[in-house]
Amino acid sequence: MKLKTLIPKSEARRIVVQRRSEITPAEIKSKTEKMIELLSGTDDFAHAMNICCYVNSRPGEVNTRSLIDFIDGRGKSVILPKLHKPTKTFRRFHFAGWDSLMKNSEGYWEPKIGIDEDMSDIDLFIIPALAVSKHGQRVGYGGGYYDKLLRDTLAAKIVLAFEFQVFDYIESNTHDVRMDKIITERRIINTREIPRF
Repeated sequence: MKLKTLIPKSEARRIVVQRRSEITPAEIKSKTEKMIELLSGTDDFAHAMNICCYVNSRPGEVNTRSLIDFIDGRGKSVILPKLHKPTKTFRRFHFAGWDSLMKNSEGYWEPKIGIDEDMSDIDLFIIPALAVSKHGQRVGYGGGYYDKLLRDTLAAKIVLAFEFQVFDYIESNTHDVRMDKIITERRIINTREIPRF
């Protein structure tokens, strides 16, 4: 039996940061449009009324601003997360236009205010990731905030990622929360259907 290659999180981060530095704005735009088209055809999106989505803030990221406009234009509610540093939790804010955002001390775009931490009505989470495996193992920036947020939710958890961000196997910890689906510019990966070994 051939053993699968397990990539350390640090190595996955290094590879993706390098590849993201090489992608052009035109590629980001066209590939994001393909991801949105694939996402919009899923049952997860069709049945969701309240969708939590982050705002892209770093070079080479999927353009979630266009996704947020798309969701908002379909009459669905867009909830943006705002990090509350003292408790290391997210508070919510209903998207009310791009002038309601600010860049925080860490360089992320987020709402100027957060209302509360109740995310129980969220039907679908669009989660940021530096890298992700076909089995739903997600690599973020190391804060663990999203793992804490998603630990107890039954809502669908989807990552939009470029193909170069997807790996076969990435190391994971017991507190890591698996993603349900990965949507790239080429395909939808249902992580629950991928054999583990």
